[in-house]
Amino acid sequence: MPRKNGRPPAFMFYAGDFLSDSKVLTMTMPQRGMYISLLASEWLEGSLLNDTRTLKAICGQHPNFEEDWEIVKQCFYEKDGRLYNKRLELERTEQSKRAEKNSKNGKLGAMKRWNKKDDSEAIARPLPSIEKEIEIEHKKIRKDNNIKTYLEEFENEFWSAYPRRDNKKRAKDKYVQLRKSGTDKNVIINGLKSYIKQWRNAGTEREFIPMASTWLHQERFEDELISNMQTAKKLTPQKKKFEYKCIECGIEKSFDEEMYELCECGEGILEDKKHVMQELARNAAKQRAGKPGDSSLVKASTPDRSKSESGEAKDFRKMVSGLANSLGA
Repeated sequence: MPRKNGRPPAFMFYAGDFLSDSKVLTMTMPQRGMYISLLASEWLEGSLLNDTRTLKAICGQHPNFEEDWEIVKQCFYEKDGRLYNKRLELERTEQSKRAEKNSKNGKLGAMKRWNKKDDSEAIARPLPSIEKEIEIEHKKIRKDNNIKTYLEEFENEFWSAYPRRDNKKRAKDKYVQLRKSGTDKNVIINGLKSYIKQWRNAGTEREFIPMASTWLHQERFEDELISNMQTAKKLTPQKKKFEYKCIECGIEKSFDEEMYELCECGEGILEDKKHVMQELARNAAKQRAGKPGDSSLVKASTPDRSKSESGEAKDFRKMVSGLANSLGA
C-alpha cells in the first residue's frame, strides 16, 4: 500500500495493552469503535483537527457522537488546535527509529557483500524476530499482572491490618516498590504481625505508631523486636502525671492534667505535691530549731497561707469561702 504524505500505512497494535487500559475498560463497544477509527485517522493524517463536525464524520456520523465523545476524548490531548494520542505518537517515533536502523543495517550489509569499507566500521545488528517481540509483550503483560497482585496484597493483607490509617497512597506506592524490587510478601506481612503484637502488648497509643509509608520506607519488617515486654513498655512514651497532696490531711492524688481541687477532708486544697512537701519540711525544720515554750513552735505548726499558697490557690480558697458564706455554712 502506498504511503500517504510519506507516512507508513500501518502501526503496531498491542492487543494486551489496549484491552487492559483502564480508559478502554470503561468504554462501550460503540465508544471503542470511535476510538479505533480516530487512532487510524490520526496515524494517517499526523493529527486530528479539534472540530466536532470533522471528528463526527471520521466516526461515520455516529448518532450518539456528542455523548460518547465525552468519554473517548480523554484518550487524546490538544496542542495548537490539533488532537494527539500520546501512545500512538510514541509508536510513531519508535517506528521511525526502527526504519532508520533498518536502512542503516541494509546499507552496511550491502557494503559487506561488495567488500566495501566504511569509516565507522559499524556492525549491523539483526532485527528482532517476531518471536522476540512476542516475548517482550508477554513480559510486559506479566509485569502488569504482578502489579495487580501487589495492589491486592496491599489492600487485603497489609493495609487492612495496619493500625494507623494515614497517607494510604504513599504507603501503597512504597509497598509496590518493595515487592517489585524482590522483597518477599511474607517477610513484610510477618514483620507487621510481630510489630502489631508488640504495640498491643506495650499499650502503644495510635499517635506513637509510625505511618505505614514510614514503616515500609525504613524497612521495619526486618527489625529484631524486643522480646521482653517490660523493656518494651519502658520504651513506650508515657503521659505525664500531676501529683497533688493536701497539706491539712495528707491525702495524695494523681491527675492527667494540671488543676486545683478542694480536698475531700473539707479543710484544705489539693496542691502540687512537691510544693507541699517542701512546705512541710520547712515547718519541721522550724520546729526543731525552736525553744520549748517558744510561740514560734505554735506558729510553725500551722503553715503561713499568705506565703505558701500560690495566687491561684488563694483565689480558689476565697471563691470556696465566699460560696460557703452565701449558702449560710
